[in-house]
Amino acid sequence: MRRNFIKIKWTCQLAYAVGLISTDGNLSKDKRHINFTSSDIQLINTYKLCLNKNNSITLNPFSKRTKKQSYKFQFGDVNFYDFLTKIGLHPNKSLTINKITIPNKYFRDFLRGHLDGDGSIIFYKDRYNAHLNQKYIYDRLFVYFISASEKHMNWLQESIYKLIGVRGSLNKQAWGKKSKTVIYRLKFSTKEAKIILNWIYYKPNLPCLLRKYLIAKPFLVPSSLN
Repeated sequence: MRRNFIKIKWTCQLAYAVGLISTDGNLSKDKRHINFTSSDIQLINTYKLCLNKNNSITLNPFSKRTKKQSYKFQFGDVNFYDFLTKIGLHPNKSLTINKITIPNKYFRDFLRGHLDGDGSIIFYKDRYNAHLNQKYIYDRLFVYFISASEKHMNWLQESIYKLIGVRGSLNKQAWGKKSKTVIYRLKFSTKEAKIILNWIYYKPNLPCLLRKYLIAKPFLVPSSLN
């Protein structure tokens, strides 16, 4: 049976997959295998399609901490592994990942993968002062990117600013109430959040995590809603 090696040529699909790997992926120490884990089966299948891989998806043990079932997708490809290390990824990267070499043309696809991997889109109606007047109900929209590496988040923030002129705010916080692990969170609020979302969802039928896209969809310009 002929093995299906990944064709290494920058496309929106490859850049998106690299974004996912940079957040929820892992390079094995054997310098061959690439692992990707997610609790969302749709995201796993989208990742497979982006890389044109047909390896089997396996179940991870049920997590008592997150109370979620997660899935793992693994394949071996030495050439692709080497490509990932050359652009800035490496084993046990969570705390040490820095900048990643992504062509500007495909950075927003990479960023969409980063968001789908470890980020979030939050929208709600702020009714805190609604008892005073119904006019005091406001839409609140936030986009977050998350990493345990400060250097990586500094690079991400500066890259976004250079490309589209929004900077957001970067802060650190404990990961969980009892955890000593620190994470760095890049936050974009309403106006900047809309700019980010319209930039990364720039045309129909892009690879993405559907449930996050559906939160973003009401804030996209009409050309992105088809």
